[in-house]
Amino acid sequence: MILGLAPMDWFTDCAMRQITQNIFDKYWNKSDFDLLLWTEFMTADWYDRNPWWVIKHLLTTKDQKELIAQIFWWKPETLVKTAVNIQNKYWKYFKWIELNIWCPANNVMRSWWWSALLNDKKNTLKIIKDIKSNLDMPFSIKTRTWLNFEDKNNQTEFILEASKYCSMITIHWRTLKWWYHELPDRKFIYNIKKLADKNCKIIWNGWIKSYQEIQSHCEHSEAILDWLMIWQSAIWNPRIFTPHTPDKQELKETIIQHLNLMISYELQFQEIINKKTINILIPNSKFQIPNSQFQIPSKPIIEFRKHLFNYVKWIPWSKEFKQKIATIKDYQNLVNEINKFLK
Repeated sequence: MILGLAPMDWFTDCAMRQITQNIFDKYWNKSDFDLLLWTEFMTADWYDRNPWWVIKHLLTTKDQKELIAQIFWWKPETLVKTAVNIQNKYWKYFKWIELNIWCPANNVMRSWWWSALLNDKKNTLKIIKDIKSNLDMPFSIKTRTWLNFEDKNNQTEFILEASKYCSMITIHWRTLKWWYHELPDRKFIYNIKKLADKNCKIIWNGWIKSYQEIQSHCEHSEAILDWLMIWQSAIWNPRIFTPHTPDKQELKETIIQHLNLMISYELQFQEIINKKTINILIPNSKFQIPNSQFQIPSKPIIEFRKHLFNYVKWIPWSKEFKQKIATIKDYQNLVNEINKFLK
């Protein structure tokens, strides 16, 4: 069984993946489980036109060995070109390349390319075949159950046909119509696993909220899936993949380490840009506070707030804490407030 940290736009950047990997390596000791990581999904069109706009999505470290590069778009030629380019330049950093078929968020569905992949299954299968035939490394897709009940059989046929060309398919249980207001249809995904090509791994994604649920799912008599992927619950709890429960001191250390990594990676990324050499490997995963004459950039501090808000969301008086740090852009001031709140 393999566990996966689901790709989340604006969240699963290099720093969040590294924090999750560090915790998994420290507290997980079962050799029959691995942790698979995904990049944020990256638009192939932007990468094709100017990699500097989106190359940050692909940043990684030497510790993130089980990493998948996820892309999206609708034009076959652009997707193939991007996938081949990533393969040729960065093969050693990624386990395989993945196409995100669709996301049911309203703003995404209004974007023609994603709804095109969802609604035109025949053309999407052609795209899958085109990408696969041009790659030497493994290829996978991430999709959902169905648009509505009438689409269920069509989506089943689509996924089963796609399994002939994919090393892995991730299926999110949530449909477009019911969004967050339904329970997962496990039978649909179990049926896919039984009927899919035997060389294609099938991943369950969604509705797993704790390590105990991971255990329960793995021990279930029908749990014939290859892997489990976790999305929202991992945002505020990167330890969800392990049985370990941290105390307040350890939570504080993790939060500050996460902040430091975001700053460190941002500084190193800026160096990459200044040197005009596209290198996605971040060599230094440790952050040292620069001397007093050096100004720590506010950008990673501001971007870290979304992670910090999630880390403390279940702690008493977190609302007041969030209000207090909402405008802080200075590194030391933010660290001081974190120390006071979690003392």
